[in-house]
Amino acid sequence: MYYPKQIPYLLDKEFKKNIEYIEYKIKEIENNCLCIWTMQSKKTLAKPISNNILPDACIDIIIDFTNKTICFAGFSKKTKNFQLDKQIDYMGARLKPSIFYSIFHIKADDIMDHQIQFKMIEKEICIDKILELENQNERIQYLKKYLLQKQTNKEQLFIKIVEELYLEPKEQRVTEIAKKLGYHERQLNRVFKTNYGVTPKVLLNILRLHLCLTLILEKNMNLIDIANLCGFYDQSHFIKEIKKYTGISPMKIIEEYK
Repeated sequence: MYYPKQIPYLLDKEFKKNIEYIEYKIKEIENNCLCIWTMQSKKTLAKPISNNILPDACIDIIIDFTNKTICFAGFSKKTKNFQLDKQIDYMGARLKPSIFYSIFHIKADDIMDHQIQFKMIEKEICIDKILELENQNERIQYLKKYLLQKQTNKEQLFIKIVEELYLEPKEQRVTEIAKKLGYHERQLNRVFKTNYGVTPKVLLNILRLHLCLTLILEKNMNLIDIANLCGFYDQSHFIKEIKKYTGISPMKIIEEYK
């Protein structure tokens, strides 16, 4: 299953010292939501800390308990350095790729790289009450209840497409994807931007990135095998692409993770 890696604790050493970031996988909402996550400062931050957010094709609901705001946030095509300052108390729901468009019928590329107030999108259900809750478990249960209300058991074609591309990134080409789905390439670009916010080529690059990170962090595989499995020309190309997104080499990621 496609499960993107967010690794701020590896990309900034100060992050792990000062911020607690946790992801909760919740089975009841897994059709629509990859995880509910929380991020809190262990104490008031004396100086800003970088939260490096990797592109993941997911749109998040983000709740800021410190500033009492709720919004939808679209991902960026590039790794985004988001500065954390003073008192941090966030919770979010990471929606599966294409779910935002499926539920709200708003094109995913309309929210790329910026935030939109929750109330501007969600016209049926108000969740402002969550801002009054202080207990973490109560907050999670409240957000889960909302997501259950938006849940659909209908098979999602565009979730299925992501899963297939993620499992076999080496074999995928835009021309072949278009042919398989019955689109011209130009049509496929429009369809992907509507559902995912990016073109098929960019989505494939994002999926390759996260497959690489999963294999680096979870599997006992050498870098040559990982590069080959993920469809890179050679180990040099593989290292260059990982550094482009993370700022550090795969070897450094392994070293920091250990």
